[in-house]
Amino acid sequence: MKTRIVKGIMIAAMLIAGISAGAQTVEDGIQLYQYERYESAKKILEPLAAGNPKANYYLGLCQLAEENVQAAKATFQKFPEDAANSAGIARALFAENKSLEAMSMLAKVATKAKKKDWTPLKYAGDAITYTDGGDPNVAVEYYKKAMETERTGELYIATGDAYRKMQGGGGNAMTNYEYAETFPATQSIANYKMGNLWYAAKNYDSALAKYARSSDLDPKNPLPFKALADAYYRVKKYKISKENIEKYLNLSDKTTDDQIQYANTLFLAKEYTPAIQKMNELISKGIEKPYMYRVIGFSLYETGDFKNAKMNMDKLFAKQDPKKVIPQDYQYYGKILLKDSTTASQANAAFIKGIDIDTAKDKSAVLRDIAEAYYSLLDYPNAASWYKKIIDTGTPLFEDYWWCGVMYFYAKDYVNAESTFVALSAKYPEEPSCVFWLARIAAASKDKDYTNGAASALFTQWLGLVKDDPSKKKDLIRAYQYLATVAYNSQKKEDARTYCLKIQTFDANDETAKQILKLLEAK
Repeated sequence: MKTRIVKGIMIAAMLIAGISAGAQTVEDGIQLYQYERYESAKKILEPLAAGNPKANYYLGLCQLAEENVQAAKATFQKFPEDAANSAGIARALFAENKSLEAMSMLAKVATKAKKKDWTPLKYAGDAITYTDGGDPNVAVEYYKKAMETERTGELYIATGDAYRKMQGGGGNAMTNYEYAETFPATQSIANYKMGNLWYAAKNYDSALAKYARSSDLDPKNPLPFKALADAYYRVKKYKISKENIEKYLNLSDKTTDDQIQYANTLFLAKEYTPAIQKMNELISKGIEKPYMYRVIGFSLYETGDFKNAKMNMDKLFAKQDPKKVIPQDYQYYGKILLKDSTTASQANAAFIKGIDIDTAKDKSAVLRDIAEAYYSLLDYPNAASWYKKIIDTGTPLFEDYWWCGVMYFYAKDYVNAESTFVALSAKYPEEPSCVFWLARIAAASKDKDYTNGAASALFTQWLGLVKDDPSKKKDLIRAYQYLATVAYNSQKKEDARTYCLKIQTFDANDETAKQILKLLEAK
């Protein structure tokens, strides 16, 4: 559908505003259609369509693009003998799932091509390429037949688009876009199309380069900016994504979907208040789609307005088709519920619903986020439980084992804390922190009064590993405090004194060391 970029014919005012204040031509309307500015294109094409089959055809294409199939069909039927409009009727038939009837009509359209007029072949091919239900192989044959008469950038673009619809057709598509790039009129759109191919292949760096090139070649084409916004979103450069969606909006018709996408990008760029304001602005104008409440709810959570966040998430669940609820909805909802003591007990059920509908093979990141939410509230048992889920079902990192064991420790579940650090030590035998935490667990569970020395061997082992590393000052003091206290309680006065002096090399005012030394002096 987007097969021609007309350059050098638009006066400066039109380049800025998108629509000339003076006489408006069919070509102006076509260019706006190619820019996907359908409302602006219709304003130009509607007054021209009555006596101009080409204008009428593109008016119908705009209506189809806006999913107004019946209006488009009626428009095309005003010129039923014209090749372009006949192909337009076939497009409407495809939209009505009448594929056989549509293909039959296009075969007749193709026969209207003459030796010096190949355009019916292109209209027929485009009807297949830019709708669903036809055979793209037939479209390619039509384009190749047209190229026997003339080779144009438009034909190469359309051929590439047809190949893109085929399984494994990416290579042929790229080849045709590269040919299209050699024609000045289609250089920008060719780079845009190549960017789309790289984007689909998740080669975002190459996609970004092609989109940037497309924009340089035609700065008033909004499509590369939208694609750039999407590509930067994929590589998590949300600020740059926002900048590009703003450029896109300045050049586009600012449709509802465009503005919603802008609000989504604001959220991803962590500009939560503007995202909320934009969505509320659209709702105040009577524009309401259920997922808009998702962006508002998520953003309100991030700004700390948990009461209104819950209210908007409740609206989302009430209005959204249950099949369109996403795992993140339950994830955020659970975190919102945690912020209110009267609803915190419901959070786990919400988290589990989200996990159940999450089709990702590895859910570690989500599980980690939930565990961290519980930890932030000092709910150690639940935090430990969710970290354990990462170990049992995900792809655990060292940190996941470590936090799981620490959370069990703070929850005073010493059995599970010990087994977690034993497992971690087996995976990372050179890691000193495993020994340190096993020592802390032994002290807490087997020697609460620091009398029997159940943790002495482990603390001594750990000290031998870290060699009084000053970066571990806090842990070193804890280890020496334990050893000094056990030594004192065991009447090993010189050992107790030695450990206390060690403590004072890290903290001269440590109270434990002071008290033990004072007792030793008194004796």
